[in-house]
Amino acid sequence: MSYEPRSRGMRSRRIATKKPASKSTKGGEENEFFYEEPVPVNPQEVSSRVMNALGHLGSQRFGMPPFAEHFQRWILDVESVLNDFRTSLPKATSDDFAKSSSQLLSNIRSELDARIATEKTLSARITESQRQLSANEREIADLEAKQRTKMHEARRASEKSIEKLRDEIGALDDERLKLLRHKPTILERVFGSVKGRIEGNSRTLQSRRTDLEGREEDLTKRLNSLRSSYEEKRKPLALRQEELSGELEKLRATTLDDALEIRMASCEKLRETVAGAVAQLAPKQDQDNPQ
Repeated sequence: MSYEPRSRGMRSRRIATKKPASKSTKGGEENEFFYEEPVPVNPQEVSSRVMNALGHLGSQRFGMPPFAEHFQRWILDVESVLNDFRTSLPKATSDDFAKSSSQLLSNIRSELDARIATEKTLSARITESQRQLSANEREIADLEAKQRTKMHEARRASEKSIEKLRDEIGALDDERLKLLRHKPTILERVFGSVKGRIEGNSRTLQSRRTDLEGREEDLTKRLNSLRSSYEEKRKPLALRQEELSGELEKLRATTLDDALEIRMASCEKLRETVAGAVAQLAPKQDQDNPQ
């Protein structure tokens, strides 16, 4: 029996890969645990920090009004300090502390809310007073503008006829002077024509002057009537303007403070409450850690 050797094919090549790190090493790194000893909280340090923060808030001054935003931010800061105390020393925050601090915060919040409401009311009154004052000023300005227009129209309507009369009077005066300076002839002396013309000129001139005086008097009366009507209408507006200006001045002079005394007293009471809570904590710690 004969044997025929098989033809050998080409082997497939493996892609070279980097050998992964041993699982034991990796697992060891993941499961590695560091034990940290809790740092004990020093009640006196916490108390000192909270006391200083409350003292600073109690003496904090604010700038010029309005104080609403300052008050709102301030009460949030006080609450933040108390929350820090509760978080740092939870054992010190007993029911008595929670009740006392909550009542104090409620009281100061009510005081500041009342201040904010007063400030808003004052601001609204000032705004309304300014609006009324501006409206009254516009009414006076409109009345004055109408008065100027009426006076101008009255003068323009009368002065045209008055000016025409003045021109006629001037022409009559010139004619009269010419007649007076004229040397009459014999016939003119005999018939008296120059004298008649002078007399007629004088009558006409006097008539025109009388008419002029009448028209000037009418214009004066018309202007005086317009002035009287204007003053009658302006008087109540002027009185109203004076009242509104005085009211606005008083409102602006109203003094609003930053409630320093109230805030300082409240923070002092909170400091006493915190101190009392820390003082009550000492006996508890002695019981938890007997010698």
